[in-house]
Amino acid sequence: MDTRKWVTLLAGVLFVGALAPAEACKCIINHLQRSNCNSEIVLKLKIHEATTQAGDKGYKVEVVQVLKGIVKLKTLKFITIMNGTDCEYFHPSTDFHKDYLITASNISGKVSVSSCSYSVRWDELSHNQKKGVEGAYYKGCSCAIESCATPRCSTAQKTCTIDEYNGGDAKKQLKNKFCVPVNTTTCQWKEVY
Repeated sequence: MDTRKWVTLLAGVLFVGALAPAEACKCIINHLQRSNCNSEIVLKLKIHEATTQAGDKGYKVEVVQVLKGIVKLKTLKFITIMNGTDCEYFHPSTDFHKDYLITASNISGKVSVSSCSYSVRWDELSHNQKKGVEGAYYKGCSCAIESCATPRCSTAQKTCTIDEYNGGDAKKQLKNKFCVPVNTTTCQWKEVY
């Protein structure tokens, strides 16, 4: 095959590859305990306005309480967002100046949130969820929490399943329970006290 045919073939392959849709940001239904345990930073804060700081898009914030992370986060005034991607976080403009619970990451020394960050108004959390982020969830960080979307869910060791198929109650599990170890191989849902 001569060079022109190779170049044409390669151009065709690249063109078809360029037409393939980009992978969207994938977020799974998440239990607050899993977000709390897996996040570097968990904050109760007020978001005041969208802004840009040193070239980074983000939000001006006032930290009310550091629930996870270093104490120095109490003086945090700005969080960045993953902009220009389908993972970009958009805070509802009607909810500025209200208390929010947000999980975040430390990316290159900046506190950053994405559309997959757990973000909910503080007053929408159940009493048990508030107790969970204030410390109770840490008892179950050695347990895994999996979502189940089919009638048959396999349960691995040290795993609690969020489901409505195997006798579970997903809404109650999400709002009022946490997953804790019962022994070295088993975890189960318990009420947060």
